[in-house]
Amino acid sequence: MRLDKIVLKAFLKTLAAALLLLAIMVGVLAVAFPHTMMEMTYSLGMDKASVSFAVTSYERFHRVDYIAKGADTALAAKLHKQADECLELLIADEDFMEYCNTRNESLPEGAQGTTYQAYCYRQLCLAKYMSGNGSAAVDRAIELMAGTFAQGNPLVSVLAQARMDKGDGVSTVKSVHEKMLAMKSLDVYANYSVDDRAYFDQVYVSVEKWANESA
Repeated sequence: MRLDKIVLKAFLKTLAAALLLLAIMVGVLAVAFPHTMMEMTYSLGMDKASVSFAVTSYERFHRVDYIAKGADTALAAKLHKQADECLELLIADEDFMEYCNTRNESLPEGAQGTTYQAYCYRQLCLAKYMSGNGSAAVDRAIELMAGTFAQGNPLVSVLAQARMDKGDGVSTVKSVHEKMLAMKSLDVYANYSVDDRAYFDQVYVSVEKWANESA
């Protein structure tokens, strides 16, 4: 056997062993330290993998900042279904409100002038809508509003996005119109604050017009 073939064979064996060792190390990290893998994959631009490790880290260690990191990554990468999952977990966490207080001091881009809680509510409903589930987005928005109609609420955010989508958003615009019409006939509207009722009326004029345009 020629010397160069012997050297090549030895090199390939060494390379195979090194790759196997690397795979084992990555596997150990993924199982034992998913939060490390979350940061590592994020730094490598592997957003989808980073979000997956964020969910795993949260489920194992129940740290709210892990799932918040996953939500931030998914939103920035426009991974709508993953953003939906992360934000639902984040909002349901018992430490969510306390975490919101810390994030209010450094709000994400696009959240200035509001609160981190309101930002999460809007982004969750928009993620549902962008995932192709307009009906779920509208229902969840109303649920999160909890009998209020403050400016910048998630229902208006979904409505604005649906209006921009024209054809694909028509059914969602109609759904919002139907829901708001129902609110007006129920105690929900009557129990709004003066400011909320005024904002509701302002939005309703627009949504009624848009719904009739597409009728």
